[in-house]
Amino acid sequence: MSFTASSRAIVLGITPGLDFAAGAVLASLRAQEPDFAGHVVILHDGLTQAQQAALAQMAPKVQFRVFDEATLLARLKMEKIPQLDGLLHRFSPLFLAKLMLPDLLEDFAQVLWLDADMLIRRPITAVWDFDCLTWRPLPNGAMERRARILAEFGDLPRAADVPLLNGGLVGVARGFLDHAGSDDLFALARRVLMRCKTDQVDELPYYLLAATRAMPVKPLPLAFNHPVAMAGTAGAAILHAIGRHKFWNATPLIAACPDWQAHQAAYVAAGGRAYDGPLLLEEEYPLRLDKALRRADLRAFWEEIYAQLRPKLPPGILPDLATGQSYLRLFLQGRPDSQHLRLLRLFNPERMGLQAHLSNTAEKARAEAAVPGVTGGALTLQRDRVPVVLRRLLAAIG
Repeated sequence: MSFTASSRAIVLGITPGLDFAAGAVLASLRAQEPDFAGHVVILHDGLTQAQQAALAQMAPKVQFRVFDEATLLARLKMEKIPQLDGLLHRFSPLFLAKLMLPDLLEDFAQVLWLDADMLIRRPITAVWDFDCLTWRPLPNGAMERRARILAEFGDLPRAADVPLLNGGLVGVARGFLDHAGSDDLFALARRVLMRCKTDQVDELPYYLLAATRAMPVKPLPLAFNHPVAMAGTAGAAILHAIGRHKFWNATPLIAACPDWQAHQAAYVAAGGRAYDGPLLLEEEYPLRLDKALRRADLRAFWEEIYAQLRPKLPPGILPDLATGQSYLRLFLQGRPDSQHLRLLRLFNPERMGLQAHLSNTAEKARAEAAVPGVTGGALTLQRDRVPVVLRRLLAAIG
């Protein structure tokens, strides 16, 4: 069965706080598919009129539909039990919005859900080649890892050839309606919520329904839903930033994917807003070139220093070689990380600072008696004296 391009719809589900992410997804779609003739449906739980106006600039045919907590509870036909309440607090009602896809088939022949943390880098026309369902299967071993959860549905006979899915991209076509509808997906989601403690409440209903009703699933290649943390991203058509590290908040992804930043800029130019929240991994992977070079230099410095000192150091010392700071923490075996010794890089390369960070008053007194000045500011030593002083210090604190 073939469907016309104009009968297709891309579907996103976002809270008001993720408008910039949806704007970037649509800008990346426009960049790779400038002649896309389909529609865009954005499910949301409170986008402002200004946000909707900006998003409407990113594609020719954009429509907005509310999917809030009241809508979710009505579709689930259940009260807000603790499992559901916890998921709503961690995510939002939109975490189950993709179960609405079959309902949208009243207006469109094919609908394609995209998570807002995706980046389209190549044309995706081939994704639309399906008649019922399409998704990217999970890797080998996924079924075994979910055996405990799936055992809760042992009463449902399941076809062995239906793969589990990553729900970041799910395609549903009108052939689905020959087998089931959105109500069936929500019924299974209700059962999952009642029986299982899992975050995969949006994915399991699709798998269970397809497997129990022998629905045809067109498996998608990895390239159309490629995790950013997996090798091979250079050839991906769609990158997926699964987890807490996103294109907008993780400095390694910001540096590696300048195209996402350009797409966000296109949304801002259309009247939208840019992400203005905290950055993750900035200490480990600074964006500023001067900071990145300094951090790399410090890490290399401490690796060289430790290689020189290691043969002479007393046992029980564990270095924090992942540091990119002007100091190197030396953890003491059997003690919490807050109790450690600290070497400090000084301007004179032949000298080094030493500090003891201890919480026990008696230990601090013994350390100070053995090595005066070590618990105050920073004791300055010749570099070749460091192993000798460390032995004396460790002997004093026990």
